[in-house]
Amino acid sequence: MARPWISIAIPSFNRAELLLRAVGSVQAQTDPNWELFIIDDQSTDSAWNVAQMLTNQDERIQCERNAHNRGLAGNFSYAATKGQAPYVLLLAADDQLAPDFLERMRKTGMQRGGLGLLCGRRVLFYPRTKRRVPYAIPLEGQYAPGSTVARALANGNLYGLYSSVVMRREALRAVGGIASDNPWAGDYEAFARIAAREPIWFEPQAIVYQHVDQSTQTSHFLRSGQLVSYEMMTLSRLLADPAVSRHLSPNDVRNAWRRIHALEWSVTLYRWLHGQWQRAPSPSSIGGSTHAVIPSCSMGEIAGTTLRLIYQRWRLTY
Repeated sequence: MARPWISIAIPSFNRAELLLRAVGSVQAQTDPNWELFIIDDQSTDSAWNVAQMLTNQDERIQCERNAHNRGLAGNFSYAATKGQAPYVLLLAADDQLAPDFLERMRKTGMQRGGLGLLCGRRVLFYPRTKRRVPYAIPLEGQYAPGSTVARALANGNLYGLYSSVVMRREALRAVGGIASDNPWAGDYEAFARIAAREPIWFEPQAIVYQHVDQSTQTSHFLRSGQLVSYEMMTLSRLLADPAVSRHLSPNDVRNAWRRIHALEWSVTLYRWLHGQWQRAPSPSSIGGSTHAVIPSCSMGEIAGTTLRLIYQRWRLTY
């Protein structure tokens, strides 16, 4: 068998049945030239036993148990360092790859060469209703370094989640890897830094199925209000990166902060509607800082963002 072209890492914590499904989707790939690392973060159910069983059954799979619980961001950050293949994919334990995902990504990567990111397409799967909803990303094909940054900062993460984005290992190393202190937007932060420096590709036919339920991190961050704090911290750090900021005009920076301002008020309203009247926590409460004056935004922006959040929550619930 040929040497693996991609290292896939699954950061795992509990939910053994979902881990089995995620690994099964890797084993079902039409492209067999991969290596897989399961990084268990001190699971308290049978997930670690499942990881060991899978390792014994398939020589392409290795497992490792952290000496202590690293937490969500810490485990993803550590998992991204595993393996030696030229490309890296971090697959969430509750997601699934379509059978031809790796084949499509490898074909594009080999043909184009030098791409920092290969971004696939997500399909949201709602177990309660068995619905599958394509998550639209309005980009397709190749983009030059920095050409997507302003749009991403003004509209939010356009690149995808960990499970749907293949990263070139050297490009990931060049930006310092995955942040270990950013559980909400660590993927977005790394992708934006890479996209500012490297050409990237959006492949609409490479599909990842994202399992969505009320125990997901999105639901947790909405309820706690920490979503806003981490968004502020992420944007502040991206603006401090010279490779990112050189692609931005003053108006681009204002647009990015206006989105955060609208998000802050819309999340506050969302939490008030759900019986949590306090404003979202400040960035300093989680160790972040904005280092900027956030411009005002119109009531239309606040209303629009609020409606999108309410719709997102409605889809997650029903």
